[in-house]
Formats: sequence, C-alpha cells, structure tokens
Amino acid sequence: MAQIEEIVVTAQQREQNLQDVPIAISAFTSEAVEKNMFRDVTDYVMKTPNASFTSAGARSRRDISIRGVTNFVGQNNAIRTSTFGFYVDGFSVSSASINPPMMDIERIEVLRGPQATYFGRNALGGGISITSNKPTDELEGSIMADYSRFDTYDVEGVLNIPIIENVLAARVNLKQSESDGNIENINPIGGGNDSKYQYAKASVLYTPTDALTINVFGSYADENVGMREGVPSGVFSTFAGGTLFSDFPDRDGDGLADPDPDGVGFYPDNQDKVNFNAPQDVGTEFKYLVGRLDYAMDSMTFTSITGWMESDFFLQGDIDGGSVDYLREYRTVPRKSVSQEFRLQSANDSAFNWNVGLLYAKDEGTMDNKTYVGDAGLPSFGLPGGFLIDSEDSEHEAENWAAFGQVDYMITERLTLSAGGRYSEETKTATILGFSGALVTEVSYEDTFYDFSPKVSADFAMNEEVTLYATISKGFKSGGVQDAPFESAQSYEPETLWNYEVGMKGEFFERRLRLNTAVFYMDWKDMQASFQQAGTDDEGNFILFGGIDNAEQATSKGAELSGTAVLGEDFVVNFGIGYLDAKFDTFTAFIDGENRVLDDKTIPNAPRWTASADAEYGFAVTDNLRGFVRAEWNYRDEVRPSTTALINTGFPWEVPSYDVVNLRAGVENDTYSVVAYIENALDEEYYTNAYQKAFMSGLFIEPSFQTYGVRVKYNFN
Repeated sequence: MAQIEEIVVTAQQREQNLQDVPIAISAFTSEAVEKNMFRDVTDYVMKTPNASFTSAGARSRRDISIRGVTNFVGQNNAIRTSTFGFYVDGFSVSSASINPPMMDIERIEVLRGPQATYFGRNALGGGISITSNKPTDELEGSIMADYSRFDTYDVEGVLNIPIIENVLAARVNLKQSESDGNIENINPIGGGNDSKYQYAKASVLYTPTDALTINVFGSYADENVGMREGVPSGVFSTFAGGTLFSDFPDRDGDGLADPDPDGVGFYPDNQDKVNFNAPQDVGTEFKYLVGRLDYAMDSMTFTSITGWMESDFFLQGDIDGGSVDYLREYRTVPRKSVSQEFRLQSANDSAFNWNVGLLYAKDEGTMDNKTYVGDAGLPSFGLPGGFLIDSEDSEHEAENWAAFGQVDYMITERLTLSAGGRYSEETKTATILGFSGALVTEVSYEDTFYDFSPKVSADFAMNEEVTLYATISKGFKSGGVQDAPFESAQSYEPETLWNYEVGMKGEFFERRLRLNTAVFYMDWKDMQASFQQAGTDDEGNFILFGGIDNAEQATSKGAELSGTAVLGEDFVVNFGIGYLDAKFDTFTAFIDGENRVLDDKTIPNAPRWTASADAEYGFAVTDNLRGFVRAEWNYRDEVRPSTTALINTGFPWEVPSYDVVNLRAGVENDTYSVVAYIENALDEEYYTNAYQKAFMSGLFIEPSFQTYGVRVKYNFN
C-alpha cells in the first residue's frame, strides 16, 4: 500500500522534514495547491486549524485571524503594520498585500503562533511563507485555462527557459482572470462586481559555480473590481441611522430611521443586486523586485536578500451604495518598501546548528482621501453637492533594524534543545493633516519601539515515528499614531504576547497515518483593538473618527489536530480541527460615543471551532491515464467580526456558522489534466462580515455563491 510522502518545509530558513520542526505548521505542496484549486489566501486559511478570515468588499481587503490574532489596524492607513509575517520566496510582502496571486507555487506554509526569530517584523500571530517554483535546466512549461459561472475565465501560462546549461535559466509566469461577477447593478449605469486581474512573475537563476547561486525575481499585479463587493443588509450602523440618514422614514414602527430598500431589497432575499448610480473603481496595483544570493562554504552558508516593492490601493466613486447620489469618495494609498537581510547559518549534519542574521527595512506610505457630497446634496444638513466633508493627507514612515538568531543543539540522539530570539528597533514617523466634519487634525509624531522576543523549545523523539515538542515564545507588534479628536488617542502602545505550547508529531502504520497535534495558551498585554465614534457635535457638525485602542489583557487558548491518512492504494484523506477560546480579559473600548466594557467578550474573528477535510479516490482509466473524484469540506463556527459587533445583537452583527462542500472529478497524466468542479455544491448561504461605508441601505454583506466550471491544463517539455 502507498505511504504518505515527506513534506519539506523551510520554516526555520533551512530545508527540514515537516515532522522534525517543533512548530505547528499547515503545509501545502504544489500538488495540494493544484488539487484544491487555491485562488486566494482565504482558500488555504480555511484548511488551517484555528484560522479564519473576514472580507470587506474586495480581494485586497481580506483580514485573516490565526489563534484569535488578527489585524485591527485600518486597511486604509498609509502604513499598515502587519500582525503576521507574510513572505514570498523569502521576501516580506505584508506591507503591500496579504493576498498575492496563486501562481506557479511549489509550497505554502502557514505557521501558527509567534514567529519573531525568522519571520520577525511584527509576526505576532504567525507566519505565511509561499515558495515559488525555481528555474530549472529543462525547457518546459504549462498552459492552464479555466472557465466557470458568471462568464469567468482564468488563463495562466508558465515557461521555463534554460539559457546556459547548469549556469543560467529563466522562468516566466503570466496570468489573467476576468469575470462578470455574481452581483449586478440594476441602475442604468450598469456594471456590478465585474473584475479583471492581471499578474506577471519572472525569475532568473544564475549558478556560476557550485558554491554561488544568484536568484533575481519580480512580480507585478493589477487588480480591478467594479464596486465594493456586497449587497445591502437592511441594518444601519449607529452613525448611518442616527446621523447621516436620520431623516429616512421609520418603516418598521420602532421610532428609528430605516435603510432604503432602493429597488433591490435586503439580504438574504436579495443576494445578487445593487442599485448605485455613480461609477466605482476598487483595486490594488503592486510590484516587487528581489535579488537573493546564496554562497556555500565548507561549514556554513551566507545569504543576502535585497528587496524593493511599491503598491497602490485605490477606492473611487460612489460610497452611499444607492440610486441617490449622496456621497462620493476618492482614496489612494501608495506605499513603498525596501529591505536588506543578511544571514549566516551552519551547513553540516553536526549536533550543533546555528543561524544568525541582520535586517534593515524601511516602509513609506501616503494616504490621500477626499469625501464629497454627491449631486443630490445632504438636505438635512444643508450641504450642497460637491461639498467636501472629509479629507486626509498623511505621510507615514517606519524604519526597522533587527538582529536575530537561533541555535539548535542535539544533546542526545533523541533530545534537541533550541534557543533563539530577535532584537528589533522600529522608528515610526507620521504627519497627518485633515478634517472630518468639524474635527480638524494636524498631527506630527515620531516614536521608537524597542523589543527583544526570545524563543526556547525542546523536541524529544520517542522513536522514529513520534516526536514531542514544547515551546515558549514571545510575539511583538509595534505601536503607532492615528487621527483622533483627543490627544490621548493619537497614539497607541505596542502589543506583546507570550505563547506556551506543547505538541506531538507522529506517523503510524508504516507511514499510512500522519497526526500532528498542538495545545497552546497565549497571554496578551496591550492587545491592539479597534474603536470608533461617529455622530454630530453640539452645533450639528459631523464627528467621525476611528482607530486603535489597547486592550489591557487578553488570552487565547486552544488545541489543534491535523492529519493525513492513506486508506487505499490511491485513496487519501486529509483533515484538521481546531478549538479556540480567545477572550478580552480586561478591555474598555470607546464605541458609538460610550465606554463599553468588553471584559470576557470573545475576540472578533475568533471562531470557537474550525474544521476541514478532503478525500480523493483515484483509479486507472487507461494504462497512462488516471481518473479521480474528490470532495472537500470546510467549517467555521459563528463569530463577531468587529468590536462594534460585540455591543450589538442579531443580524448581521452575529455571523452564523457555515459549512462549504466542494466536489471535483477529472482525468490526468503527466501531459494534461481535465477537471470539472462545483464549489459550494450544497449552495450554502453564508457571509463572513458586515462592513460599513455610508451605505443608504445598511451595512453591506458579501454573499456566498455557488460556482461550477471546467479546468484544462497542458504540460510540455
């Protein structure tokens, strides 16, 4: 009977067997990426125990959560300090995107728990590492075409070119995806959430000697969607119902203004229509270029990684979401980053291994945001069309220095002790100029944050199949500055987290069953969480602001199990389950004009239960053609997606639990594959979040939908 294949990971900056690394890791090989048809960060997050996500209207506006750790810093900030390390081929891309395109992937690794030593730069909740396929000495490539519901097509091509045998090779990857989208705008201007995504990636590998390897690679992405994706919920936020649209009719007799159905109605009766009367343009453009040098010496390897990146997030046009032209917004957030990392690590099979490194990184960003009254004006406030009611021009900079290292010592053949850490200094400067209604802001700020985050672990091999490990590690995320109406809220403190974890990794029944488990307890101090305030002052002027506050104490504890089982010669099952209890212990948050005690409330976007499974059965169609059928299942428990949701009840603040089932069947060999699929096969109705701009029909929800299609791939060499 077949055995489970070994998975090689680089979570500790060296190639190791997944089972030998004392870290909770969900690893997905190139085959798994292809079989699951990963298109988005949310796809592999859903297959990771104790991981979840929310979405606020665009592919570029996803937020992930791992073990209850999420990023509350606003996505529109000029610099958005990450809560996770996110690396593509060893280069940090988190300042531009946590959702890079799925192109020509060799491996994805999702590390749970603080990863300061190697992933650094605020890797408080964990790290995600994507490794691309490298150029080879073979002339080869592939072409993939996918067509699915809503006139969606996805075309990708890969070409590997050997230039000088064993010395120089290049690899180019192009991808384009377009769709009419699942949401239609019934307004005469037409459109909806139609999208166009264009991507390019290229890599050149130069190996002039056996000891020296130079890899230069880069990527470009251009993502455009015709609207902030979603449909009206029919539930106002406090600001929209109590201030902005307070003159709307009371439709249900409760004495409060109600959202306008606007000819399309509300979710769940309406899941595919909107009625906005002014064009929207939402998207992201980003590009990066990286040079990596590896030089192998007798007993050590030197590595240098130099990177440059630029990005621009933009949101323009209608933000009231309706057929009356109340409000329009024009926002652009250009960012750029440079970094230089040097590493030196041992390169032998001795009992003592080590790794040391230095990092310099600089992030810069600006934010230009303007909100205007639309042509219809705001009569209840006496504001004419074209009136500027909100403006921000801000410039931010973050400069980071770090030194890191780890030593691993094999005391006996069974017991290995590891100790490491990262010392970092990060200086943040900001200038914020603007106003929101009657609130005028002019802030200049500079602060430096210092931290040392240690990690110690021990792993004990009970035998050749089972290893136990224990880890204590610290995570750190620097503080920052923000636009706020009172001085005490114009900055926020760093947050720190201590993680205590024990786990087991084992393979049983002659490597036909793999089980990995972990139990953890995380203790937070000054956890960064969101707050907001909106309304009018005593003179009837708008007051609108939001930002970050520090929760004094929070804890997260839970357990995880993941596994793979070979049940037959060509029958494989993967599964995972997570239990999580993540709560604020002590936190009083300023929300909707009042101090709200959130003690013992569940941290937003932290589902108690998460689970996933997939099973694939293969069979011979002919001597050189394999057929297969495949089923996938993902489950997420109910959540509250924001701190505002913690003080409200019912729909849409309480996001219900949901299951998603995907089915696939196809044929394949080394040359080609044809796969038919149906995703969300049971047509489950669910959403992950309810978000607010200035929508006249209530908060918006991204509704789930069912899709089906066919994918064809041809490999050549």
